[in-house]
Amino acid sequence: MGITERRERERQEMRELILTAAMQLFTEESFEATTMRRIADKIEYTPGTIYGYFKDKNEILFALHERGFDELVDAQRKALEGVVDPDDRLTAIARAYMGFALDNPGQYDLMFIDRATGETIAAEQRWDSGLCGYKILRDVVVEVLAKHRLDLHPDVGAFACWSFVHGMVSLRIRNRCVMYPAEQLPQIMHLSNEFFLLLLKGQAHQHYALPVA
Repeated sequence: MGITERRERERQEMRELILTAAMQLFTEESFEATTMRRIADKIEYTPGTIYGYFKDKNEILFALHERGFDELVDAQRKALEGVVDPDDRLTAIARAYMGFALDNPGQYDLMFIDRATGETIAAEQRWDSGLCGYKILRDVVVEVLAKHRLDLHPDVGAFACWSFVHGMVSLRIRNRCVMYPAEQLPQIMHLSNEFFLLLLKGQAHQHYALPVA
């Protein structure tokens, strides 16, 4: 390995170290409470070292946000592999979305719920990873609308689907579902998602009941 390659590897390793420490501090102590000095202390380097990679903590948050969306998009693409029917495809990506969010609640919180993330996206004026995920959803919604010959704008359908699933996982992540038995909550969420898809297709007359406990 040459000097250039080694230096690049070391730079990537340091960047990864910073991101890992920042993720832990953002999720455990909140984004607002975390400072660049706090991140530097966490990895036992000076703040000047951190500034050599990121101009401020907003830029670190944006990098973590992009990473999260890359992982989410990868999960959705894998969920669609081998699935042909449009209805099944929409269900598959919804389940992948919920699975990612509930497996990574702290990361999801930073991606969607923390206000600082949105402010950083607006400042950067780009959201490549997020738009990629949205396109996957929108394309599947187009397939569903075509299959059922529904006169609905794809953006309306995609936004409705996204908002519905995001709402469910956000409520669960923020512990706003205490009115439901913990052992039934996963099934309630999945059946709610199926019910919503029926609404989208105009077939909500079908019955989705929870099994008797």
